Amino acid sequence: MKRRSWCITALLLACLPAGQAVAHDWPAKPIRLVVPYAPGGTNDRLAREYAEFLRKKLSQAVLVENRPGASTNIGSELVAKAEPDGYTFLIGIDGLATNPYTGPVPPFNAQKDLLPISLLTRVPCLIAANNQFAAANVADMISLARTHPDRYSISSAALVLQVGLLNSGSKIRLTHVPYKGGAQAAGDAMGGQVDMVIANVPVLAPFVRGGKLRPLAVTSATRSAAFPEVPTLKESGMSDAVFSNWYGVFAPAGTPEPVISRMAALSRQFVTDPAVSKQLSSEGYQLEASTPAELATLIHTDAAAASRFVAANPALFRK
Repeated sequence: MKRRSWCITALLLACLPAGQAVAHDWPAKPIRLVVPYAPGGTNDRLAREYAEFLRKKLSQAVLVENRPGASTNIGSELVAKAEPDGYTFLIGIDGLATNPYTGPVPPFNAQKDLLPISLLTRVPCLIAANNQFAAANVADMISLARTHPDRYSISSAALVLQVGLLNSGSKIRLTHVPYKGGAQAAGDAMGGQVDMVIANVPVLAPFVRGGKLRPLAVTSATRSAAFPEVPTLKESGMSDAVFSNWYGVFAPAGTPEPVISRMAALSRQFVTDPAVSKQLSSEGYQLEASTPAELATLIHTDAAAASRFVAANPALFRK
């Protein structure tokens, strides 16, 4: 009788559409969560918190896999070309929208090869200087940079567009030095190899609080809760230089819709979980969920804005 019951169940599952059959027993094996950055940065920190949350909710292992390089193109391409079986996901960034215009141009189409699931957070950037840098604030930095074009350098984890916005908004020419991760970019700023670093608030927070870097400004429209004493670029007279980076969850195109819906629901639970929200908000994350359609619109809008900005400022993006 038990064997007969099992056979009937198997037959019924076989008759279900593919997506429904996957949803019935998903996840049946460990999930891979790809981070297109080196360990230790904002994306990695968020991914590990998210992975632990998923592990508890799904009673299944969630493995974080760091694949840095090419301004996040390496890790993102890995997911874009992965089997769409519901077991590979990406913690993607706004670079999915902007890289086709700022470079390096990705070998995939983010709007066709990846399925948006949900936004997870927005994170403003912090601009900080090494302790030997002569500028005490943004006004001083702009004055120095205008007096000596191309003399001063700023490192980042491949924040090409953000540095472009900073240069354009203040009519200066800082030399951009890109790195694979924010921690590496911060390390060379602390060591004096570069004058300044621009990175997400959570990346630079421990170095600023430890006195190893001097904060100049945050890039959001309002001051960061993590550093309420640090002025915004807008307050410093750069009204056009307002930006934050965003992070969201993506899957390979073709991933079954029931899995996408389940992950979207879990993502909403993640950003509203009291313990998660309290911890990450104190580190500078501004948690925010979205629907898959809203995230798709965000990518499309950011891509159009990047295209216009690069077209208007070609000298900033010489490849």
